[in-house]
Amino acid sequence: MKKLTKVLILVIVAVMLFGTVYSSAANTYDTYTYSIDGEPLMSPTAYSALDDFDAIDMNLAASGVPSLKTANDIVADEKGNLYIADSDHNRIVVLNKYYEYVTSLSSYVDENNKEQTLKNPKGVFVTDPNKTADGESFIYVCDTDNFQVVIFDRDYNYVRTIEKPDSPILTKDAFTPTSIAVDIYGRIFIVSTSCYEGVIVLSSEGDFTGFIGAQKVTFSLIQMIWRRFQTKEQREASVKNIAVAYNNITVDEDGFIYVTSNTTKQEEMMNQYKAIKSKSSTYSPVKKLNSQGTEIMKRNGFFDPGGEVAILGSSQVSQITDVSVGNEGSWTILDKSRSRMFTYDQNGNLLFAFGNSGDQLGNGIDFVAMTYQVVDGEYRLVLLDNSSSGYKITVYSPTSYCDTIMAALHNQNENNYSQSIYFWQDVLTQNNNFDLAYIGIGKALYSQGKYEEAQEMLSSAYETEYYSKAFIQIRNGIVAKWLLPLVILIIAVIVLFLKFLGYAKRKNKATSLKVGRKTYWEELLYAFHLVFHPFDGFWDLKHEKRGSVRAATTILAIATVSLFYQSIGKGYTFNTRGADDANIFLTIGLVAAVVLLFCVSNWCLTTLFEGEGSFRDIYIATGYSLAPLPIFLIVSTLLSNVLTITEGSIVNLVSSLGFVWVGLLLFFGVLVTHDYSIGKNFITVLGTIVAMLIILFVIVLFASLVVQMVTFIIAIFSEIGNRIA
Repeated sequence: MKKLTKVLILVIVAVMLFGTVYSSAANTYDTYTYSIDGEPLMSPTAYSALDDFDAIDMNLAASGVPSLKTANDIVADEKGNLYIADSDHNRIVVLNKYYEYVTSLSSYVDENNKEQTLKNPKGVFVTDPNKTADGESFIYVCDTDNFQVVIFDRDYNYVRTIEKPDSPILTKDAFTPTSIAVDIYGRIFIVSTSCYEGVIVLSSEGDFTGFIGAQKVTFSLIQMIWRRFQTKEQREASVKNIAVAYNNITVDEDGFIYVTSNTTKQEEMMNQYKAIKSKSSTYSPVKKLNSQGTEIMKRNGFFDPGGEVAILGSSQVSQITDVSVGNEGSWTILDKSRSRMFTYDQNGNLLFAFGNSGDQLGNGIDFVAMTYQVVDGEYRLVLLDNSSSGYKITVYSPTSYCDTIMAALHNQNENNYSQSIYFWQDVLTQNNNFDLAYIGIGKALYSQGKYEEAQEMLSSAYETEYYSKAFIQIRNGIVAKWLLPLVILIIAVIVLFLKFLGYAKRKNKATSLKVGRKTYWEELLYAFHLVFHPFDGFWDLKHEKRGSVRAATTILAIATVSLFYQSIGKGYTFNTRGADDANIFLTIGLVAAVVLLFCVSNWCLTTLFEGEGSFRDIYIATGYSLAPLPIFLIVSTLLSNVLTITEGSIVNLVSSLGFVWVGLLLFFGVLVTHDYSIGKNFITVLGTIVAMLIILFVIVLFASLVVQMVTFIIAIFSEIGNRIA
């Protein structure tokens, strides 16, 4: 069994040696630099504001219609007409595609021949007859304060009313529609600010079918701890934590639902802040749901598609209040806190961001809603702005830069990769910092069988999925060509390694009979015996003086070098930054600090609990415990150069086995060194870890105090110098 284990290890090492040779030939592409002279490159403008259509109030006033008051929503139909929910005036204002006033929907005669009036309508949605199953089209109005949805036909005639469905789990207070969307099959999705169970789903006839997309309830750490000590009555009487309610909704032509939410609670903002880098859907302010409520948003970009990422703290997270679907699978969200729009593709990659707070053309004082408007085939973005002079609309028209990106996406979505290359190259001439262009060109080159060129482009944007696919094709070609030499190399390496293990075994056996001081080489070779026989190994290490401080230090140095090699030697798909973040001095400092902390903590603790080992014994045992780590780290690093991202679990498994083996050796080393029982040793090891944390906390606290003292003294001398001067 032991020989079989050794043979398997040797096979892996041989394959890794091949990987190192191959990686030196394959990964010879420079990483694209994303800045010039250290300054970030600015993206060209994707949309420009149309100054011809600047103030909606002027158009309404010219038609003799009062100005908007507390408008909440704006949508466009397939003809480019706009519908604005003017809540305080209890009406829906309709404009044509030229932003001229057409009519208002405010009162109607219902099926009982009674005149009714909309009350505080906050949401509106218009179905496209070209994209519905039955070819019909209606105007859906959230009659918020009447707790109902009112439906009109496209000639503005009343059709019917959907009141709160008869369901025990849907109370009247929970049915206060504020935003609405309807899919191609007539299913109605309603957002209610008083409903915390998710999106309300109704059939085309208005029957309640359930909730989808329920948000997760957030508890702070203090709340979770405190609830453990509360009685049942106290928990029921305490303030209940409720999920964040959605604030807006829309649906795309495939029936997928986009919902947004924002919050002002500190814990929830912190969760959103953490989700930006982790790309977790749980606390993302934007979600994409299917009809069953499953979150299906693709998050392939560098960050979560939820707005601003360069933020200093959770209090500055984006307040997302609206979402609108554009062309070629793109979609845009509105950050109310910055009056900024962020546009993403269907894979969650950021395409561009534009807009800002201010009264200049193209900026907004308080953008409250937005919609895409298609005019003569052009996708315009129309925003409703609550400016200091009243409500107005700001219309953004796509620039040539935006059109080029959309053309590239169109060809890519149609699998016309060869044509998409030309558009992506055009994008790069306008913005050579656009990651998606490199990815698009890389995918196109991959489809053409130009794998090495594809790798070069994909590595410029840190794209690993298609890089791995190209790598597989290159690897297959090399293996097919060099199969026989590879087999010979593997056999040779296995034989040499087995010879070395046999030599180490014979040498250790002879050394065990030797009287007197052991040589440095004999002390190092003893590590090969200890890692396979920890109980006997650590006993002889202490009592038979088979090891030494110098050998333990050497093993520690080898482990440090292997850790540094792992940081610089991993294949591109496992380390896209390469050696940029590697620092040998930082690695040495971290390893030395951890080992020193462990030895000091264990020595302090075992001194109190009748441990038999000295500080020297603890250090030597710790050093020898690290012996297997270099082998596993080197093997996993070499594996990363011949395996793809889909095979990455093997790389992680190998390195994890190394750390687990070291952990077991440390456990047995402490046990034998101090002559403890297993139970006592287990408690001692846990105590050592706690002691390490305490010592680290004291060091950080002391360093912080020293820095504050030095800063205070410098400030005093600076003030004295200024006064004397």
